[in-house]
Amino acid sequence: MAENQPSDVIDLYNKGNAAGMLNNFVEAFECYLAAAEKGYAPAQCNLAFFYEKGHGVALNYKKALEYYQKAAKQGYAPAICNLGWCYESGFGVDQDLEKAFAYYSKAAEQGYAPAQGNLGFCCENGNGVTKDIKQAFEWYNAAAVQGNVFAQFNLGACYEFGKGVEKDYVKAAEWYRKSAEHGYAPAQNCLGICYENGHGVAKNPLVAFEWYTIASAQGYTAAKQNLDNLKKK
Repeated sequence: MAENQPSDVIDLYNKGNAAGMLNNFVEAFECYLAAAEKGYAPAQCNLAFFYEKGHGVALNYKKALEYYQKAAKQGYAPAICNLGWCYESGFGVDQDLEKAFAYYSKAAEQGYAPAQGNLGFCCENGNGVTKDIKQAFEWYNAAAVQGNVFAQFNLGACYEFGKGVEKDYVKAAEWYRKSAEHGYAPAQNCLGICYENGHGVAKNPLVAFEWYTIASAQGYTAAKQNLDNLKKK
């Protein structure tokens, strides 16, 4: 997609990315807007995200939806996935879980890991589709091997509780660790539980304490409770 764009459009987009990394959201928004108006799908997607979050501009779900749609029509997988999220959450549009599932499916088929992870969640919970735990496992796995922390955590849960696959505490701990090491608090908490109880790893209350502490520092309530309970033992 990028190779078909004039260099000035790509420069605007890159300038927006650089400004965004420095939290200069107003400048980033202006750059994305200029590139988006020239039809550049990645800029349209980022512009939509800024409208969705109120970064550099007043929060506006309708505008977010509009720009996600523009980018999605060009086949841009991140926009297609985010459009699914709009329908799942009811942001800028009436909630429609079936449409959300359809958009996630379209992006997932392009190999886009966040969409695959979301699709797994839909299959696990019957959101917009008939509940299918084995299919959920497959989508989580597809996303997890690409490094998606949300999917890695859910894949760990599949192995821990035997959802769509045979129980395997060792693999559960392995996937929790991958997600935890990327900073995902729920996975950090679950890895702490693994160490506290010796599930898939050697029992080690000190290591459990460390993971609970890390997750608690992110404000994860369950980890704080587990940390408090561990201190009492």
